[in-house]
Amino acid sequence: MNFLNKTRQLINTPISGEQVYLFAFSYYFILSFLQTTTYIAYISENVIQKLSMLAIALVVAKIFVYDAKNIKVFFIYLIASFFLVVIWRTTHDVKFFSLSIFVLGAKNVNFRKVIYLYFLIGLTFLIFTIGSSLFGIIKNLVYFRGTTNITRQSLGIIYPTDFAAHVLFLVLAYLYLRFEKLNFGDYLLVLISAIILIAVSDARLSAYALILAIPIFYFGNRANHGNFVSTIIASFYWTVPIIAAYTMAFLTIFYNSSNSIMLKINHLLSDRLKFGSKAYDRYGVSILGRHVQEHGWGGLNGQTLADKSLVDKYFFIDSSFMRLLIIYGLLMTLIVVLVMTIISWRSIQTSSYALASVLVLVTLSAVVEQHLLELSYNPFLIALLANTTLPLVKAERRQNLEKLHG
Repeated sequence: MNFLNKTRQLINTPISGEQVYLFAFSYYFILSFLQTTTYIAYISENVIQKLSMLAIALVVAKIFVYDAKNIKVFFIYLIASFFLVVIWRTTHDVKFFSLSIFVLGAKNVNFRKVIYLYFLIGLTFLIFTIGSSLFGIIKNLVYFRGTTNITRQSLGIIYPTDFAAHVLFLVLAYLYLRFEKLNFGDYLLVLISAIILIAVSDARLSAYALILAIPIFYFGNRANHGNFVSTIIASFYWTVPIIAAYTMAFLTIFYNSSNSIMLKINHLLSDRLKFGSKAYDRYGVSILGRHVQEHGWGGLNGQTLADKSLVDKYFFIDSSFMRLLIIYGLLMTLIVVLVMTIISWRSIQTSSYALASVLVLVTLSAVVEQHLLELSYNPFLIALLANTTLPLVKAERRQNLEKLHG
């Protein structure tokens, strides 16, 4: 009888919008993560994309059932959704559409719960993928850097830098969740992760980003606890997305291989300026974006395409900021940079600095990698409309903040 009563009570319990969202996010993230692994040899990307549409439908339902409380808000969401569909059809890229739907649907959702799920699921599936590749269940794609004997293992992910990006964003999620209690052990873990990336995948840019995460989160954490000098430093974190996006666009558009300084910067960025400039010359910049045909080295056929005889066929826009500008257009570039700036600014204004610190690293990654708009890697843009309020600070810290702000 008790069992029947509990079952009846469970059935009659209303489902909240947050529960719908968190289920949809978990479901979509699992599918999108699988798309970044060599398990796509067994499950086609088309099938995964079709299955993921259920998650998008659930978030859309959450938006119009739970969030659109009046006619005005309803039409705002409707217009935004229509605009995103136009961008999707124009660029032929569903990833940006999917991410944007999750950003719009995050209202009244606890952001910390989203990141906790992202970290738990992401870490579990990354370990599972690595194990699968080492036991020969799926391919472990191995590349060589140039004419050297340096091996770059993907460990079940579709490309070594993609494997490194998974590690980078999972570490950022860990640092965000641990932000209030960060200590020497956490920073040591970050350093070890960077060393592993160099040793296993020779993913230097992601490894450098991890190393930079140590001082960035150190100052952010000290500012979070009211340290005056750290607060001054961390208070400028919100400017990083604007400066980085502008600088990358400027260097790429005006790239000249005969300029020795630009040539050195291009070398440091592993030809990001060269291929970005090539894309700009070929496609230019539009308002609402366009479809761009690329030929990268990721995926099951990546090793074949990476052969020296086919190197001239490589064409890929690695920088997320340049992808935004060329593929998604000037308008969406401005909107995304504004979203990143708003998230960072609000974090600083609430004296938490957690998301501001995260966004610095997300921005640095976006300069050289293409994962800014991919939910399988980056969940942090969801913070725009989600509830990002952290637990109340201790009385001692509140007193320090009051003294600091006069």
